[in-house]
Amino acid sequence: MAPPPENRVAPADILVVGASHKTSSTALRDRLFITPEDEPAVLDALRAGGFDQAVVVSTCDRVEICGIPHDLDTALRTVQLIMETRAGAERLGERALYNMSGRTAVKHLFGVAASLESEVIGEAEVLGQVKEARARAQAHGSLGSELDLLFQKAFSAAKEVRTRTAIAEGPLTLANAALRAVQNLFGTLDKVSALLLGPGEMGGLMLSHFRHHDLKHFVVAGPTSERAASAGRAFGTHFVTYEELPDALVQADLVIGAAGTGRLLITADMMRAAIRARRRKPVFILDVAIPADVDRAVDDLEDVFLYDLDDLEMISRANRDSRDSASREAWDIVERHTDGFFDDVIGRSADPEVADLRAYFEMVRAEVLASAGDADPDEVTRRLIKRLLHRPTEALRAAAREGNGESAIGDAVRRLFALNEFDQPGAVSKPPKEQDK
Repeated sequence: MAPPPENRVAPADILVVGASHKTSSTALRDRLFITPEDEPAVLDALRAGGFDQAVVVSTCDRVEICGIPHDLDTALRTVQLIMETRAGAERLGERALYNMSGRTAVKHLFGVAASLESEVIGEAEVLGQVKEARARAQAHGSLGSELDLLFQKAFSAAKEVRTRTAIAEGPLTLANAALRAVQNLFGTLDKVSALLLGPGEMGGLMLSHFRHHDLKHFVVAGPTSERAASAGRAFGTHFVTYEELPDALVQADLVIGAAGTGRLLITADMMRAAIRARRRKPVFILDVAIPADVDRAVDDLEDVFLYDLDDLEMISRANRDSRDSASREAWDIVERHTDGFFDDVIGRSADPEVADLRAYFEMVRAEVLASAGDADPDEVTRRLIKRLLHRPTEALRAAAREGNGESAIGDAVRRLFALNEFDQPGAVSKPPKEQDK
């Protein structure tokens, strides 16, 4: 694909359209989910349908298109059609699909990269996912310099959030609380077999934390063979579908529920049958899904130990205030980086004029040097200054004669060359006046 055109882009041109955990169900996001294999076709459709540049960010929490359209109405219709086609029988509700532009879109993307828009605020995986999305768009040719600048600034904001705040400690605190509870039952995890329901970010965080503490045997379950296989590849393990859960539960010592489909994936009857088949070998169930994946009645079964997010919060309650404070501090950083991005973009909008001005100065310099002959350096520099000031001087005098805009032009000249600084205490003295020769 040919690279996107390098046009001047105003900050207001940036557009984000998508669905997230805040506006849509897990079942709908499962249908909307765009795999890396599907991305090239989607990016082609976006480029053909109103976008000059586009990046697809598709995670467990969100499916979003971030881009710069050349035709806003066409671009919005294109995204709507793509999403409706992928949703299929799952209708897009009025709130499911949102669109943001300008500053709101920029702040949102920065918040996504910093994991402040995640269902699990502070989780680390989303920054890597956003970086991979940008890299895929670049490889496909749908990333121009303007959109690339936006993503690079988002990465900088996310890095500062993670290094200057304690935002990452929130998920880690919950994961440590879960680890302590699991270890109280099993001791070490090297002989434990785990089952992860859904590729949710909180579940992935828990599984990664347990793996770091010697968990070696685990299986991932997904709603469809495609999603389950994708999650399995991400973790480098085997996978099953939700229809295969009754058999998978028989082998699972530890179950992590993170799907949040809106329906109970594990019922009391299903768990009761699994316990019988396991000959009453205990099972620890960690349900971190919102809404819950596991029937609360399971907690009444013997040999089953059910913990949810409220239980983990109780274990780690002492850290809640610090997490809230870290979140506020992190959003302040995002606000500052958003302002910085707009300052940078607006500043860069003058780059063509700066280049033209530099080229004009170089042309005048070359002409003066070519006609200087054996003139001494002082004479050459005086000629150069005279030539460079000729057109601005004529423009100022013409404005004064016409009485139209001379004040604005004069103010602009003083600002461009910082002439007001000569009036400040301690400033360099004004150069002496010389007569033109």
